[in-house]
Amino acid sequence: MAIMLALLLVAPCSWAAGEPVLRVAIGETKPPYVWEEEKRGVEYDLVSTILRTAGYQPEVLHAPNKRAQSWLISKQVDAVIGNEGGFVSEPYIAYKNMAITLCSSKLELHSIPDLQRYNVVAFQNAQRYLGTDFALMAASNRGYSEASPQISLDRLLYSHRTDVAISDINIFQYFSTHLNAQLDGSQPLCPFALFPPTLYRLVFREEAARDRFNQALAQTLRSGLYESLAQRYALPAPNGKPYFKPPLP
Repeated sequence: MAIMLALLLVAPCSWAAGEPVLRVAIGETKPPYVWEEEKRGVEYDLVSTILRTAGYQPEVLHAPNKRAQSWLISKQVDAVIGNEGGFVSEPYIAYKNMAITLCSSKLELHSIPDLQRYNVVAFQNAQRYLGTDFALMAASNRGYSEASPQISLDRLLYSHRTDVAISDINIFQYFSTHLNAQLDGSQPLCPFALFPPTLYRLVFREEAARDRFNQALAQTLRSGLYESLAQRYALPAPNGKPYFKPPLP
């Protein structure tokens, strides 16, 4: 599997001269999904590899969502991350917000209202993004707070200053390896899937490019690349399936 990943990531060196360039805008630095300056990350690698498989030379740009959308409208790019407008692809990645606890706390969470009994810290503006039930819980829970930057959530949970952290599991896992020496980021985590995954797609200016991307995506989903990337970036893959892998189309 490691060999397969290496071949896929080396693929740009073997581009044919006639392959068209496709300019795609994805998000700014957000490890482990994107490291802008280093030109890598789970999402960066996925988008680049799928586009190569589709027969394109990817040119990856980085911008906040609103700016990227304006680039698409003004034809400065050929595709951007999005779920509406233009020609929308099948989902290529899943972000997985979860209710993350320390296994040592022995909490059991079966639904969002269960969070009402605990101290909960979430990523900034979580009340706006996680649905009505979560917003109601947050409004009535005196132990609810939001924190930024992301590593703050890890610090609060690993230091036992909160019971539950609401975060994308892969982002949380990444920052657990970047804590100071006073905190033990190796404590076992017990995450609870109280929220549906957030699926992301690419929006293309041209239908033909969208169709080629979808064909390459279907091939990539069966290739083992997602599993290889989980290993490369040391991300969880329960039962062999990475949290960031979307369902097969």
